[in-house]
Amino acid sequence: MKRIAYGLFLITGIFFLLTSCKVEKSGKPHSVGKSSEIVVVTDNKQQWNSSIGDTIMDFFYQEVEILPQAEPMFTLVNIPMEAFNTVYEKNRNILIIDIDKEAKKATIETRTDIWANTQRVVKIIAPDRQSFFKIFNDNKEKIMDLFLQMEYKRIQNAFASTENRKITNALKKNFGIYMTFPSDFRIAKESKNFMWLRKETLAFGMGLLIYTYNYTDTLAFDPDYILSKRNYYTKAYIPGPSDSSYMIVSRDVILPISAELNFKDNYAVEVRGLWKVENDFMGGPFISYTLIDQRQDKVLTIDAYVYAPSEEKRDLMRQLEAIIDSFKFVEKDSGK
Repeated sequence: MKRIAYGLFLITGIFFLLTSCKVEKSGKPHSVGKSSEIVVVTDNKQQWNSSIGDTIMDFFYQEVEILPQAEPMFTLVNIPMEAFNTVYEKNRNILIIDIDKEAKKATIETRTDIWANTQRVVKIIAPDRQSFFKIFNDNKEKIMDLFLQMEYKRIQNAFASTENRKITNALKKNFGIYMTFPSDFRIAKESKNFMWLRKETLAFGMGLLIYTYNYTDTLAFDPDYILSKRNYYTKAYIPGPSDSSYMIVSRDVILPISAELNFKDNYAVEVRGLWKVENDFMGGPFISYTLIDQRQDKVLTIDAYVYAPSEEKRDLMRQLEAIIDSFKFVEKDSGK
């Protein structure tokens, strides 16, 4: 999966229309469609079945990084322009491709909430195929980030409507942070330096770990050190289903990957990998962010994982990423 973009950005060198900040939502329906689905509108089916459609599919169908099985970043549905009516206008993510020989140059327009609430629409206008390929390839990462951010926003809005205030208060008291958790999550373990939050169903389980420890030097940002700390906490606090079993990082099939990034205006290291249960047969993907809480001079790690042996995991992980994306520092409660 590509790096998560925290905040809005401008696409430079092109016409970039952003009118999404304040939109009157009264009278508009909620957007519809499956999670992580993009409706791609082309001039006709022939255009979609050409190199234009191939270019779009090659990019958006790329595999999500570090999942046990291959899953695409987004699912695409093609609609010819002549069939794009009020039914499809309500979809949550819409990408419109307009090859117009009358256009003076290739441009990109992006707006939200045109026909429905919590909707992202991106329109690429190009005078010919070659100019389309250039503008798309120059800006495809940013376009994907726009769709990802709208996915997170929809999930956050849904979770906020049933927010678990017990978790909210515990996060504020123990760490001085805020994240949006829905009511079906519960606190599995809690201390002033460690929390395990989880949701369990018959089909899958998901969890989020938060832990802090004293910052001593820049070794805290070394990926191997981050993984060793993860193993320390999961061995101590996340037991498996059988005796002497516990969660650890798996290096058996796919090695973890890491990246430095800006996480909510904080330097952070993102690590993605697979986990397994020592002395048992459970496993799945995880993602973590490690940064410094400068108020307390402590390392803070937020780590999310999924266990879904018979289910696809992309959308479950995306829900956890949306929770992490809602992160912010807040004033810590005194605990009195």
